[in-house]
Amino acid sequence: MRQRLNPADHFTLMLDHEIRCSGLAGNLCMLAYELDGIPDVHELAVRASRFVARCPQAGARLCRQRRRYYWEWEAGAPIFFHHRVVDVHAAVCELINRKEAPENIAPLEIHLIEAADGATLLLRWFHPICDAKGAELILHHLLSDETPSADGTREPLATLINSWSLWRKIGLAWKANRHVVALDRHVSVLPRQTEGAAARLDFCIVRHSADESTTIMRHAMKQTGMTGTALYFIGCLMRAVDAAGGSHGDSYCVPYAMNLRKRRALYPLFGNQVTFLFAQASRDEASDRTRLFAALREQHKQTVRGGLDRALIPLMQAGSWLSLETFGGIRNTRYKSERCSFWFSYTGEPEPRIDAIDGIPVKGMFQLSQVTAPPSLGLLVSHYAGRITLSYNYIPTAIDEGWMQQLIASMRAELLTTT
Repeated sequence: MRQRLNPADHFTLMLDHEIRCSGLAGNLCMLAYELDGIPDVHELAVRASRFVARCPQAGARLCRQRRRYYWEWEAGAPIFFHHRVVDVHAAVCELINRKEAPENIAPLEIHLIEAADGATLLLRWFHPICDAKGAELILHHLLSDETPSADGTREPLATLINSWSLWRKIGLAWKANRHVVALDRHVSVLPRQTEGAAARLDFCIVRHSADESTTIMRHAMKQTGMTGTALYFIGCLMRAVDAAGGSHGDSYCVPYAMNLRKRRALYPLFGNQVTFLFAQASRDEASDRTRLFAALREQHKQTVRGGLDRALIPLMQAGSWLSLETFGGIRNTRYKSERCSFWFSYTGEPEPRIDAIDGIPVKGMFQLSQVTAPPSLGLLVSHYAGRITLSYNYIPTAIDEGWMQQLIASMRAELLTTT
């Protein structure tokens, strides 16, 4: 069977091409649950086999016909793997940096990493197959053996695109193009670069206690409101990068995804169902905390009010007809440089939440994502059982370790302060 990538899938495949051109492994992501013990390995292997039988897309492979890309699936190889290791960090790095040709990558792999103090159940996925919410749902269905509902194949992105007339799409695309061009009136600040070709991604996990997490969310509510939590983390990181010292540029430009699924929707599992927004602020605005968050709130309000929150979808649809090289050139600024100051993701509390795996309690979760070089830095924020975890993803040959530690310290101070 064969299924064409949707426009958002193709966008993430274009990013895969750019990441590979940087010398990295491609657009690979991970969702990891940290366990307080060792679950039944055989039971997890059986569940993984059942999941592939119910959802054969999990064993698909990428194929190409002219300029269009498809998922093609048949009876596939196992997706579950068990590892016994001494160093969990090293094992995870090995998995996120394993290089394979795009047409050979398994879209999903489940890894149980067993160590002396517990285990980590990790889903590694090839980003074009699904977004972060889809990854959460895949693990939920794998562990619950839930049967897809009758409307489980309905994709919010396709439904939205099909509801628009041609003229509506043209109008949105024109509006989005004007918006993106306006973003480039300033040069984006990028993290400080060191010499050396990109070769591997590394990561640093920072966990906040329940009390600290409550404080952070209280500050987020005060500064950015109920719907602007992502903006609080973005604004704090802008200020932290500024405190640590960016390489150049006079403003910050940060893309962040908006999920098109209905709240608590359990389907679809596959396909990226997102559009994108941008948070932008000058370094002058970032220097004043109150002024920065007021500007980000107003920017978000005007973006949604003006329909820009969905206007990039027609551009992604048009881009899906272009070669990956051409599409990538359009994604960057008119100066052929990276527009983004850093990559960012905030998914909130997983719904439904996985409290235990095979009876073993879940202690926490974190996420990983490959990044382009530059900006060579990504921040993925996880919220589990009231505790916040920050996952800093970076390219060590492009970002100095001392600068990275300074950034982490500055970010902690920004999240917990009110001044």
